[in-house]
Formats: sequence, structure tokens, C-alpha cells
Amino acid sequence: MNKPSRRFQPAMSPQQIKIRLRGQSLTLAEASALAMQLHQLKNFPAVLEIYDSMLAKLPNSAEVHNNRGAVLQQLRRFDEALASYRKAVALKPDYANAHHNCGSLLKLLRRYDEALASYDRAVALNPGHAEAHNNRGAILMNKGEMAEAEQAFQKAIALKPDFAAPLFNLVSIRKYPGTDHADEKNLQALLTKPGLPLEVQEQIYYSLGKIYDDGGRYDGAFNYYRLANEIRNATVVYDPAAITRTANELMEVFSRDFLAQPSASASESRSPLFIVGMPRSGTTLLASILSNHRAIATAGELPTIAELTLRLPELAGSGISYPQAATRISSDAAITLAKVYEQRLRRDFGADVPHIIDKSPLNFWHLGFITRLFPQARIIHCTRDAMATGLSNYFQRFPVEYHYSFDLRNIGHFQGEYARLMAHWRKVLPRPMLEVSYEDMITGTEQVARTALDFLGLDWDERCLAPHTNPCVVETASVWQVRQPIYREAVEKWRHYEKHLAPLKEALIASGQFPELTGT
Repeated sequence: MNKPSRRFQPAMSPQQIKIRLRGQSLTLAEASALAMQLHQLKNFPAVLEIYDSMLAKLPNSAEVHNNRGAVLQQLRRFDEALASYRKAVALKPDYANAHHNCGSLLKLLRRYDEALASYDRAVALNPGHAEAHNNRGAILMNKGEMAEAEQAFQKAIALKPDFAAPLFNLVSIRKYPGTDHADEKNLQALLTKPGLPLEVQEQIYYSLGKIYDDGGRYDGAFNYYRLANEIRNATVVYDPAAITRTANELMEVFSRDFLAQPSASASESRSPLFIVGMPRSGTTLLASILSNHRAIATAGELPTIAELTLRLPELAGSGISYPQAATRISSDAAITLAKVYEQRLRRDFGADVPHIIDKSPLNFWHLGFITRLFPQARIIHCTRDAMATGLSNYFQRFPVEYHYSFDLRNIGHFQGEYARLMAHWRKVLPRPMLEVSYEDMITGTEQVARTALDFLGLDWDERCLAPHTNPCVVETASVWQVRQPIYREAVEKWRHYEKHLAPLKEALIASGQFPELTGT
């Protein structure tokens, strides 16, 4: 997630204006200092209360509106946050930091062109704003404009040599077939600096892992990825029992009988095309293949289905949690949820596009809920060799929400529960899924594309054979790969690391879901 800038600016007025806060009288300086302390403690509701009190005295303070927007963004009140940033810009058009914050929120909302315009304005007003250059480069990278993205990352690094994010981004879009590259030397030198924050260290380790992997120095690559993942794993908690319990509850609630029940509130829309699977199983590649068809668009990885499940307990009442809450919501609520989802799905597309892809891989958890809302929707499940999938997850710097992905045993356990749940969906979903393997996508792209288009009832389109030409924004870890012609190197890549992968293999075997690994 793009975090709003923390460049809070407490100085509001030379006068010692007093504000009232819970019966206390504070000067602006005191209130601002308190707001920053509470922000560091992540007490965002209290910080918002302070800024609201400030605005009662200083309604035209661009700085307070900007700071208030940053707090609203942390609270995920995105519409209000955007309004606050835009109010700051309206009051102070040359306020570079507010333009930057606006851009970061728009990027989070996947409004990429607007976000890029905000970043462009920020760097025009403040050419020394390294964060804006880096974030601008990230959008250009997602849009496939790699040369411009590289220039933006290099500018950010030149302005702030110890800024790890643009170094990480730059490495992710470059290939390092040999050794002794300047990027490696810069990263190694940065590692020697005293007091380097752990977040910076782990980004450097991921970057060095990528450079070593590209150059075929596999033991060194694995060591760097291990160091990166150890730091990242220390920031999350993975509870195997809770994951297993969730899978059990989903299978119990979304039974064959429940899913077979007709629902008058179900949407008849055929627009959504859900592509699911383990992350790194080829979901991005398949979306790029299919959305090059004239009748298919892609909305990317939408968080919307997961967000709707979070609303179900409130809609069901009586404190019933999901997934049980899915059985208790009213017809009106179900109709509303389906409309909310389809409005988001079609936000950037006209009504004339027959199919729009939602390729959030982890929607595999919610296929029962999806089927209840959209029984006519098509679902494609991407599969991949379990060892290759596990290693690829371990080598990606996923957001912390992917809490399983920073430890090999946790990855193996998570894959086991994924496979168990997918076996359940195969048995109970009223409409069969199409299942496509990553390996077939690589070695038999045309046949996979034709099979998928037949599944959707669409005619053949030659452009499906050139997914790297797809102009759609790519926002996942696959951003570099999908801009290249289809290549086969990744299929057996895991074998270079096999001697390091015993914890992954043991966990996969223990799950009982991967009999092909037994005795191999």
C-alpha cells in the first residue's frame, strides 16, 4: 500500500491560537505535537479529532487538510481522504507534498492516469522530491513504459542514494546475466551503512537475490532471499490452525446443497470473469492473454470481493461471522452487494465489454460466496507445480497481508489448504470451473487461449498470442515478466534451489494434497 507522506507541517499561524480538545485548551503547536505523537502510536481516530479541531479555527489551512487526508487514508476512508488532499491543493496549488499524497491515494485506488498527473505536478513543483519520482516510476512501470520508469527510479536514487525503494524497483525491471554490475556494488555498499533500518535491509536483500538469481549464482541468491524473508516474517503472524479452521468453515457452509439452492436475489450478470489460484500460478499471464481479446477487459486484482465479505457480519446481524453470515443476509442486501461489485468491476469500462477479468488470486477462498452472488459468472483456476509455486512465492516481496509467504513451511501449509479447498469447490460448484496449468500456458499458449475462449463462448483472436503487447496496466509482482514474450525458463527454475527447499517439500507432503511429491 502507498503510505501517505509523513511530512507533517505543524506551523499554522504566528499567533498562539487556542483550540479546545476534550475540555483542554491547547496551542496549535501543542496540538500539532500531540497529533504527531498519536500518529506514531497509530491512534488515528484521536489524530483525526485533533485535525478536525484545528480546522474549526483554521478552515483554510492547506497543511491541516493535507495532514487530515493522510489520517483518513490510514483509516481507509478513501473518498474523504481524497477530498482533503484536493482541498489542500485548491488552497495551495504549489503544495507539492499534497499533490504527492493525492497521487499515492489515486494509485492505491488504481486510478493510474490521475495518479500519474498528480506525481507529475509534484515533481514539477519540487524536482527534489525523491518519493514522488519513485512513485511516478512505479506507475510508469505498471503501464509498461519501462524506459521512462527507469529514468524516474534513477532520478530518485540520485536525489536520495540510501532510498531503497527505487533501488528495489530498478532491479526488478532489469536483467543481470553476468556479475560485477554497478547496481550490485551500490547495494552492497549501502548494506555497510550503520543504523540501516530493517525495512531498507530487506529490500536490499531482495534486490541482491534477484541479481544473483539472474546471474545463475543460485546459492548466493537463496541466501539473500532467506535474509530478506526472515526480516519480513518477523513482522507477521501466520496461524496454521486458523487457516485450516477457515477452510473447514468454508467447506461446511458452502456445501453442494446450499450452493444448489436457487436465489431470487442472485445477479444474472455474465460480465465477471474470475481468475483464481495460488499467487505466482500464472493468473497475471492468463489475464494478459485473454484481455488482449477485443471482447475481454481486465480490472486487475480487485480487493472488492474480500471487502464485501467483511460487510456480511453487519448485514447478517447477531454478530454472526463470515462465512456463516453468507447464509443469513437478506435478498435486498445480496442484490446491493452484487451491484456494488459490478459497479467497481466496470468502473473503467463501458457497458459494451462483455467480460471483465478480476484476477485476484486469493478469491479462491470466496468461490462459494461469488457463486451465490453471480451464478452465471465464469471461473478459471490456474494451477502450477507446487514446488515451483512455493519457491516463486518465497522470492517475491509480497505485501504483509500475504503473511504465509515469508516462510517455506508456512507456504507449504498454505498451499495444502488451498489445494484442499479447491478440491471441495470442484465437487460442489454448480457451474464447473475451467482449470489451466501454468506449464500449458507456457508450452501450449494457443491451445490454452482457444480453450478459454471456447469456455467463454468467444471467437478466436490472434492478439491472444502476444500478451506482452497488452496495453493494460499490470500491478502485480509479474509486472516485468508479462511485458516480455512468453518464455520457458521459470518452469523448472525451482530445481536450481531444490537442496534448500526441504521445509517446503515436507509441508506440502504433510498436507496430503500433493501425492506426486511422495517418494520423489
